This record gives sequence, C-alpha cells and structure tokens, in this order.
Amino acid sequence: MFNNNRRNIILSIIVSLLLFFAGCGDSMTSSGEEGGQSASFDSGTIGPGETFTYTFSEEEVVEYYCTIHIPDMQGQITVTSNAKTVDRDTVSMENNKFVPENLEVAPNTEVIWINNQDHTHDIKTGNPSNNGGGDDY
Repeated sequence: MFNNNRRNIILSIIVSLLLFFAGCGDSMTSSGEEGGQSASFDSGTIGPGETFTYTFSEEEVVEYYCTIHIPDMQGQITVTSNAKTVDRDTVSMENNKFVPENLEVAPNTEVIWINNQDHTHDIKTGNPSNNGGGDDY
C-alpha cells in the first residue's frame, strides 16, 4: 500500500511538471527565450521607398532589429487576441528608428515595414544582444 501511494505521488508530480513545461496556460511566450517565438524572418536589404511584409499568425511577442543600424533600430510586435483586428498595420523606418517601436496586433495581421529614408535597412527577428551585430553606419 505504501509503494502505491508513493508511486501515485511521484506520477502526480511528473504530470504536473509536464503540464507546466508544456505551457498549458494562456500566457504568451517571450521571444527572448530559447525557441520561444515562432515568427522568424530576415528581410534582406530594403532600399529607399521599398517595403517588407510579414503576417503574424500566433500570439507571441516578437523582437526584431535592423542589423545595419543596431543598437538604435530595434522594435517589438506583440501579437494578441486582445488587439483590435485589422487586415494590415504599418511600421515606418524614419531617422534610423522603427516608428512605432512597439506595435500590438491581432493574430493574422499583415505588418508592412516601409523604408522612408534615403539609405538601406534590413529587418531580422531576435534581439541584437542575442544574435550578434551589424555595421555601425
């Protein structure tokens, strides 16, 4: 009888840990965690007047940056069902900054980055302190 109770307690702890680590709650995943974001993109070079588009499908927090102009050009997209639902939203590249730097969108929103400057940019998911750097122009 004692062994059965002990086994049930151990099984209960294991199941609880599995549920905890599987993320069964409603909390969103931060992109700073290893493998924590599903959105992943690298725009390549975006010339003056050009655009880059990405559709965010899952609720999460996505950090991104310009590898050419770090640490100044960093942004964050929060994808949440609490955001107003629109088909498309826009981030402008102005004065070597993303405007707005922080944007909240609903799942399945297409975000368009527009280069409004006279020089090139790029956009890559992640945080420059985690992913390395670029040239300081």
